[in-house]
Amino acid sequence: MKCYQCGNNLSEENFCTGCGADVGVYKKIMAMSNYYYNDGLAKANVRDLSGAVLSLRCSLKYNKKNKEARNLLGLVYFEMGEVVLALSEWIISKNLDPVKNIADEYIGAIHSNPTRLDNIDQTIKKYNQALQYCYQGSKDLAIIQLKKVLSINRNLISGYQLLGLLYINTGDYDNAKRTLFKALSVDAGNTTTLGYIKEVNRLIREKEEKTGKRVSSLPMDTISYQNGNEVIIQPVYEKEKRGFSSIVNIAIGLVVGVAISWFLILPARISGQNQLSDEKFKEVSEQLAAEQASRQEIEKALSDKQNQMDELQRQYDDMTGASGRRTELDYLMDAATTYVKDPTDSLTIMEEMDHISEEYVETSKDSFRNLYDALKTDAATLASDEYIENAKAAVKANDYKTAIEEYTKAWLLDKTNSDVLMNLAHCYRQDGDTKKADELYRQVIDTFPDTQNAADAADYMTEE
Repeated sequence: MKCYQCGNNLSEENFCTGCGADVGVYKKIMAMSNYYYNDGLAKANVRDLSGAVLSLRCSLKYNKKNKEARNLLGLVYFEMGEVVLALSEWIISKNLDPVKNIADEYIGAIHSNPTRLDNIDQTIKKYNQALQYCYQGSKDLAIIQLKKVLSINRNLISGYQLLGLLYINTGDYDNAKRTLFKALSVDAGNTTTLGYIKEVNRLIREKEEKTGKRVSSLPMDTISYQNGNEVIIQPVYEKEKRGFSSIVNIAIGLVVGVAISWFLILPARISGQNQLSDEKFKEVSEQLAAEQASRQEIEKALSDKQNQMDELQRQYDDMTGASGRRTELDYLMDAATTYVKDPTDSLTIMEEMDHISEEYVETSKDSFRNLYDALKTDAATLASDEYIENAKAAVKANDYKTAIEEYTKAWLLDKTNSDVLMNLAHCYRQDGDTKKADELYRQVIDTFPDTQNAADAADYMTEE
């Protein structure tokens, strides 16, 4: 462990032998970060992924530069199917510690596989469309869409949970429990999934009490335990206890019943059964004729439904970008890819980010906003410097229109630099637009009142 003030290796003492700084509290903070990291690692090893996420987040609260904790958190997110959250953690880890960081390999493994990137993109689009169907009340379409999502990403916990809720809402309790058990096989300690299973069992009991019939073919109670990387779910059945006297009574009753049937009831039953069979045969023949007549109508209705589904799929592909149109997520992923390849290529990164509107960012998920903010913050500073250098070169060539464009871009990225605003005013003045120049000089005076640039701006303003 190194001293936070001078970087010297710390000893067992509560002070730094290099600079004398008090490091007692610092050591406790680092120890707590490591404790929660080890706790998260232990939970991840037994597939308690949601518990691992909580422990690793606590570790990062104590020490945000804990590279091992952040990389492990990315792996846990990736195992839960949250690829965007995983990429966010790995990119942050790489920015904090770029030297010999295994996060480079994780990011490279994803970006080197175009098929995996396309699957990630399709998963996000289809999951968001399923949510939209839920808001619109189209539960059947949402279930179909979520099945497609889970066929692509079999570890997406949120997908299993949402599909389970839809089955619960539609009263399909067997499929709800099967789906939620699949979620448990990925994340054995997820309290949300366990809560949903408990709620399903409660609804089944209530319905069985009202109807007096068995509702679910699955056992109500289960025992789950860990076997390697799999969660084994074992049903619990109650053993029925029967006394010897009950068995004897049942056997005697069966013998008496068979005797009565053979001597008294059986002949009359056979005659009546033959007559009933003839009537049933006529009834079935009539039903078959009616069904044969309506088969064509049913086939036509199914064909019309299929055409409607195909049209809805086509509209969905146009809306989500599967038809070829680039979406905001495509621009963000391209910007992240450019950043990973060359973090200094700020202009290309900013060009990709400019296609993403602020309204879209505000309504997007936290993972999207965090990645967007991290990329824009790093690229904006470098881009601003490049715009300023381009503007200076244009001024030397007396190309003031180009200089105005470059200084304007730099000012929009950094509105704390009074020199950029002052130079922009000078360029308008040299280009002959004194009115615009006076507006900018006035802005310098109002925004930076106690600076030398404000005093110079007052001298440059034309007399009214």
